Amino acid sequence: MRGEVTVCKIFSFDAAHQLIGHKGKCANVHGHTYKLEVVLKGRPVAEEGRSDEGFVVDFGDIKALVKERVVDKLDHAFLAKGDEPVLESLEASGSKTAVLSFRTTAENLASYIAYTLKTSGLPVYSVKLWETPTAWAEVRAEDIPEEGPSYRLYGGCDL
Repeated sequence: MRGEVTVCKIFSFDAAHQLIGHKGKCANVHGHTYKLEVVLKGRPVAEEGRSDEGFVVDFGDIKALVKERVVDKLDHAFLAKGDEPVLESLEASGSKTAVLSFRTTAENLASYIAYTLKTSGLPVYSVKLWETPTAWAEVRAEDIPEEGPSYRLYGGCDL
């Protein structure tokens, strides 16, 4: 649409996971330093005199919302579907866990994050989640149904 601007804010968080039944190394408990790119698209505020005039969304507001809804929940946590054998031990020890009820592939995590931010009112265009410096998954918000994403049951990770 004419007059729209795309903006991006980048975040990072560290987390562990395990892909039960995966054919490769990712069947083991392991961790990643994830890089998250949140891309928003919209028309900048055009009302003269407003503090947010000229912004699609203030970067400070993006940072606060993404931190609250996503990063604080996932950072330094074990990301779980809920069927991982190690989950009970981690919870019993007081370790931070995030039971998400889906297989924690980069594809599913990107869909989850995009949907979470979309339903938080941000004008999300896409979410790109880097699992390693050479591997990422990207989801466009328009491709996620209103009732939420359809999570993939299979997939891998790139160690």
